[in-house]
Amino acid sequence: MSKDDKQLSNPFSTGGGGGQFEAHVQASFVVLMLTGGFAPCMPYWPISKIKLQGKFAGYDTDDLIVFVEKPGGDQKRKLLCQIKHSISITENDKMFGKVIHAAWNDFNNRNLFTRNRDAIALITCQLSATDINDVRTILEWARYSENADEFIRKVNQTHFSSHKKQSKLKAFRRKLNSANGGNLVSDEMLFEFLKHFHLLGYDLDLKAGVTSSLLHSLIGQYSQENASSLWVQLVDEVQSANKNAGTISRESLNDDLRTAFKQRAYAVIPDELSAGQLLSAKPVWNQLAYASDLVVANLLGSWNEKIEADLEIFRQLANEDFSSWITKSRQILQQLASPVSLKNGRWRVTERGAMWQALGARLFDNDLDRFKQCVVS
Repeated sequence: MSKDDKQLSNPFSTGGGGGQFEAHVQASFVVLMLTGGFAPCMPYWPISKIKLQGKFAGYDTDDLIVFVEKPGGDQKRKLLCQIKHSISITENDKMFGKVIHAAWNDFNNRNLFTRNRDAIALITCQLSATDINDVRTILEWARYSENADEFIRKVNQTHFSSHKKQSKLKAFRRKLNSANGGNLVSDEMLFEFLKHFHLLGYDLDLKAGVTSSLLHSLIGQYSQENASSLWVQLVDEVQSANKNAGTISRESLNDDLRTAFKQRAYAVIPDELSAGQLLSAKPVWNQLAYASDLVVANLLGSWNEKIEADLEIFRQLANEDFSSWITKSRQILQQLASPVSLKNGRWRVTERGAMWQALGARLFDNDLDRFKQCVVS
């Protein structure tokens, strides 16, 4: 065979691309931890720590263990992750068999896994359309079914499901039977396992992928200029920790990274100062050029300029035509924190009690006499 006839190898596979993808996925969870983000498949609680190579702690699903904790510390959960650059969810795929075997062991380890609280995830980047559409669908059906009978009925029902979905469920069942020592797994146990199993797609094998863009956006909230270099630092930190089966927490990271992701301090105007500014900005209504007109408005409280009877009462009380008063009232509407509002022709005075405190000195006997006449009429 000539040199030109030799079969070309995938540079990604021959160059350790799978390990690079794993490190990038692990680093993505570190970014979420540092920026206050949340882990998928988990409640929206902060990430407290991340364990790498969990085999040393007894886990079989060992690439990544993500621990989340509810604020206050009274509840904790974890996500067990197996990271594979490429995998096929089929009966004959050996890698898929290994993933399910490890997941099944952890699922049945009551010391490490709490059902209905913890979750298991297979994270990959190369999925076929069938895996995306059919596998994810049956996993969601498991999570939203009342029981095993309903779930199995959904998958097997003609016109609701499909042969491809049935084939995917068959692949899960076969791999679980194998993981169970060759003993058949019941429909109930199959259903319970699939409720806790997730298939996640991360396109971190692409430099211009969506996941990478979102991660850099999160980092950019702390340092827009150094987002790329901080990402490289995080990947290096993860790779070092991975070699040593390390556990990463905010406290375990080096000082440079902790400082880079330090929560920003925002300057806040003291309450007493801001309150004072608001009070000082509010006009002194008794010194307003139209203060006497405000007295009339406050006596009325509210009126509708589209109703003639209201306008007649207004003319008697104000001792002037409404058309001349309206020009001044519209100026009052433009004042900061105006005490007069207008909507669909309906005028209303707000905070009438406070207005009397401000305008009481401008209320005279002739005003009260006219008000009495209006009330009687």
